[in-house]
Parts: sequence; structure tokens; C-alpha cells
Amino acid sequence: MPHALDEYFQKTRSHFFGLLSIFLLLVIYETSSAKIYADQQIHIRNSAEVMLQRFLWFMGIRNNLFLWAVYILALVWAFWLAKKQNLVDFKFVYFPYSIFESTLYALLVGMIAGQLTERTNGLAMRVLQNKTSITDVGANLTSALGAGIYEELLFRLILVSLILLIFEKLKFGGGRLIHAAFAVIISALLFSGFHYLGGREAMAFDSFIYRFYAGIILGALFVVRGIGVASYTHSIYNLLLILR
Repeated sequence: MPHALDEYFQKTRSHFFGLLSIFLLLVIYETSSAKIYADQQIHIRNSAEVMLQRFLWFMGIRNNLFLWAVYILALVWAFWLAKKQNLVDFKFVYFPYSIFESTLYALLVGMIAGQLTERTNGLAMRVLQNKTSITDVGANLTSALGAGIYEELLFRLILVSLILLIFEKLKFGGGRLIHAAFAVIISALLFSGFHYLGGREAMAFDSFIYRFYAGIILGALFVVRGIGVASYTHSIYNLLLILR
């Protein structure tokens, strides 16, 4: 592999680069939400965001400014970790490169997950279409960004990393590749089942297995390419699904 390409893959895989690139999505998501729901009492939020928010509320962090502070602290931790690994001095052009890379993955997610679902169940599913519950296109697009940000932070950055840490501390058998595979599968199962919480959608095998496969792909992307690429892939996929 050419040195420049190898350097790009190494440095864009770091949590620091990923969280820094997600910061742009967060700003777009929060400003869009503030504008769309400025005169409305009910704000539509992604369930993963609500779960993370409630956890912070339980810890006594109830102000939205503190939520941003938590994100900044995570960014500082990621910077410290990247500095130790000599992954801080990346080029600015890596950001558009990683977005383009994520777009290619987003185009493949639906194709691959759909084909796997068809082979598993004999029926290709169209999922994640909530246009009947949210009529405003802007709200749809904003919701798509929120899912890409918070579901990846919860199910990939937090959950996969936590499972890998547990495997490491308990000294489970197998190498890191086996541990990563189990972590991705477990997170994909929870990611798929998570969409049926609250009774907003009836449980169905077709949609469950589709999301499970999508979770496998996104989990593998997180392990191989980092949280930034996984989050952008998820967000762009959702946007493409809404705009098609």
C-alpha cells in the first residue's frame, strides 16, 4: 500500500479524527433542530440521543451546555490518546476524503444488507422510512443526521469499545480479531432490537435481520476505519434513503 494512503487510513481511524469530524455533523444537527422546532413544544429526537441524555441526567448533568462539555472532554481524551499514538498531525484534506469514502460505503450498505436479507428471508425489505410520521423534509433530514451521530456513538464507540475492554480484562480466549467479531455481532443485535423500543414499530424478522446486517457492516467499519467514517456512512445512508 502506498505510504500516503496508509497514513490516511491510520490517522483517520483514530477516535480524535472521528470525533472531530462528527463535530461538524453535531453543529448541523443541533442548529437545524433549533430552527425547525423553535416554535414547537414537541421536539423529535433520536432514541439513542435520548438514552445518552438520560444517562447524563442520571449522573446529574442536565444542562445542554454540559452535554457539549462532555463531548469536548471526550475530544480532549481522544486527542491525548492520538498524541500517544502519533496520530495527531493529519492533513485537513483528510476530512473531505473521509466523507467521500463514507459516501461510497453508504451506497453499499443498503445493497449488501438488502442482498443478505433477501438470501436469509427471501424478501428484500425497505426500512427506516418514517415519512408518514414526519411530514417536513427538513425534520426528516435532521432526524437522519441525529441517528447517524448518536446511534454510532452509542452502539459503536461506546458499546463495541466496552465489550472489547471486558474481553480484554476477563482474558477471554481468542485473539483481538475474534473479540472484535463478537463485539460487532453483539452490538449489531442490540442495535437492531433497539429500533423496536417504545412500540413505535412492530417487531418483524425481515426488518430485524436487515438492521442486524447493517449493524454488522457499520460495526466492521468502526473497527477498521473508526468512528468518524462509521458515523458519516450511517448519516449519509439515511439521507440517501430519505431523498431517493
